[in-house]
Amino acid sequence: MKIIENYTDLNQEYHKSVVAIGNFDGIHNGHKALIRKVVQLANQNARLAGLITFTPHPRVFFSGEKNFSQINDEVTKQDILSRQDLDILFKIKFNKQLSLMPPDVFFNHVLKNGINVSHIIVGSDFKFGYKRSGNIEILKYLSKENNIGFDVIEKQANSLSKTYSSSSIREYLLQGNIAEVNKMLGHYWYTMGVVITGANKGNQIGYPTINIRLDGSIKFAHGIYATNVYIDSKRYQGATYYGKRPTYDGTEEFLETYIFDFDSNIYDNEVKIEFIDFVRYDQTYESDNKLKNQMKIDCENVLIKLQYYDKKFSLLDK
Repeated sequence: MKIIENYTDLNQEYHKSVVAIGNFDGIHNGHKALIRKVVQLANQNARLAGLITFTPHPRVFFSGEKNFSQINDEVTKQDILSRQDLDILFKIKFNKQLSLMPPDVFFNHVLKNGINVSHIIVGSDFKFGYKRSGNIEILKYLSKENNIGFDVIEKQANSLSKTYSSSSIREYLLQGNIAEVNKMLGHYWYTMGVVITGANKGNQIGYPTINIRLDGSIKFAHGIYATNVYIDSKRYQGATYYGKRPTYDGTEEFLETYIFDFDSNIYDNEVKIEFIDFVRYDQTYESDNKLKNQMKIDCENVLIKLQYYDKKFSLLDK
């Protein structure tokens, strides 16, 4: 997948692509239906299959990362999209200039004269342009006027008629309901990061952990999770904690993982943490010994949860 950020001086080989437009936070089952349509049309017409997305997320731009919860950071989002049979990812910088563009100016500047698309596909609730004043009817009209193909994909739902949506996934993440998050995504939710030096508290009580600092816009329930850990594409089982370490009066959120049957030094290495299920919410313990006893129980429960891991549902275990 080719990543393009400068669409104003685009190499001609990337012109006339079939594209979907959106924020694609999480890349859930609804997004995947949209992407499949893009790939299908691109293959039928011997075009490149592309995705147009925005960085930062417009809601992060307007409200700041601390006031908006994202499902994936940019690095993880890009990693997921690279596994979706797309040829191009257009990463449009969302800034003040772009936010002030009326719908027709955005269409002409970005889609027509910039990327020079041949076909546009969007979801039924798509909005664009200044103050989200453009809708699918306006986009359909502009596309027709410029001989550009246009399709709308209706909202997708599961067998229980629950619509796949990023907002629902964010709520499930804040609840710690990883099982529902994964069902909506159609794959195990995961995040990526570089291993950093921690306070060695886990090591002191017999459970050494790897520590990762997450993007500030990624928010989910503090607690213990059953996870898989991918190091150099090899999968290990892990017990992951996310929170502020209240037992030690912590103030900063960390993601730390105890990896079963692993003792190598991997500082500064990139790892991927894949969340299989939730175990329990965070708690404060009166002593290291009580925390150690709880961690033993947590690890036992994690291993029980990991028995239900399904390789076919993973994007990483290939």
